[in-house]
Amino acid sequence: MTKGTPKIGSAKKPNLLVATAVSQRSNVAHFLRELIISGELKPGTQVKQNEIAENFNCSPGPVREAMRDLESEGLLEHIPNRGVFVTTITNEEFLQMLLPVRLVMEQFALRNARAKFTPYVVKELQNQIEQMRVGAKAKNINMVNEADIKFHTITMEVAASTQTLNLWKGVLSRVRLEFYTYGPSPSLTKQAPEHAALLDALITGTPAKIDEMLKWHIIGTVHSRISKKASGKNA
Repeated sequence: MTKGTPKIGSAKKPNLLVATAVSQRSNVAHFLRELIISGELKPGTQVKQNEIAENFNCSPGPVREAMRDLESEGLLEHIPNRGVFVTTITNEEFLQMLLPVRLVMEQFALRNARAKFTPYVVKELQNQIEQMRVGAKAKNINMVNEADIKFHTITMEVAASTQTLNLWKGVLSRVRLEFYTYGPSPSLTKQAPEHAALLDALITGTPAKIDEMLKWHIIGTVHSRISKKASGKNA
């Protein structure tokens, strides 16, 4: 396992001394989350409270609470007598637990939500699809990934109940982590048309069609990502 927490560049870390304890906790959690999801903090890396507090120029209390938040999201794990480490998510957990849970929630929220997709919402979703096209043209995987996540976040914020949305957000960080690990599926250039087809189904399709599209989009395409990664091929 990697020893210690990598230093965070001065351009990234805010001075949290002037912030409230709540905002300190939120800011630390956000920055650590992004470091983990982007792969800068790799699975198995030990995350030390005092080092994080020093990096972010804040007291240990908000850091401790932020680390607990990330434990609840499944991005960090506490191992008794050893410390806190970045979680390793197995393919089995991803395929057999995280994705099926995500699928159930999105199908539940979206299958009868056609009326909630106003022209404004549709335009916002189309903007994310355009970002995928731009990112694919530039071969910018991060841009495509973030537009993908934003697309689904918009649909769930529009259609889901508060309870469903909160549950969905509980698995979102780990899903984002896998996006960065395996990359888009099946290729960067197909992300935009796949999401355009999904958007069309959301605003014109039957509940059964929406369920079918979501199942392929969330479950079916991921097998291609994992197989591609395992075989060492690039998008």
